[in-house]
Amino acid sequence: MRILLVVQGKGGGPKTATARNVAVAAAVAGLRVGTLDTDPQGSLTFWQGQRPGDAVAIAHEHRVLSAIDRAPTPDGLDLLVIDTPTAVEFFPVPTAILFDAADLVLVPVRPGPEDLVSMQGMMPYLRGRRRPMRLLLSLVQPRLRETADAREIAGGMGTLAPVEIPQLQEVPRSFTAGLGTAEIAGTRTGPLFRDLWAYLANEMGI
Repeated sequence: MRILLVVQGKGGGPKTATARNVAVAAAVAGLRVGTLDTDPQGSLTFWQGQRPGDAVAIAHEHRVLSAIDRAPTPDGLDLLVIDTPTAVEFFPVPTAILFDAADLVLVPVRPGPEDLVSMQGMMPYLRGRRRPMRLLLSLVQPRLRETADAREIAGGMGTLAPVEIPQLQEVPRSFTAGLGTAEIAGTRTGPLFRDLWAYLANEMGI
């Protein structure tokens, strides 16, 4: 089993949207996938409860970060995607457990000066965990100057995933439907999340 840990430094960003859509893309690709929601807000857990009965199966557990006392080892999975709360550095022991268990850490980054400053502040902590890490530009508006600036700044902080997720309403709409865009025909982000998963799978050796 491989573990993908999704973290971000600032609230209100695309962390949970990234976690659920990557999980769906992997499940659509034929993997046995589970999600672990460690955020007390439980957004990923809410989404899981909305999933239609005929949707591709994704196992799920909600266990808040402060309650993590051992590495997750669910049976029968190829991939576990872990969603975290913001400011994981304030929970050093359980966060260290999750980082040590992770095969790859994925960090969604939203373009904009506040998010980039927050990300720069968090990078020393992330680098200190010494785990393979990839940054993902998300909620982008491709033609804006801020997107180009964010691409350059984020690229200087770490390895950027070769896929960017645009800001489109189909992503939040899929949340309320309990779906990922990779399982909805005709979406623009569905193929992008499938491409993102293909890249991450290769990076993790799946």
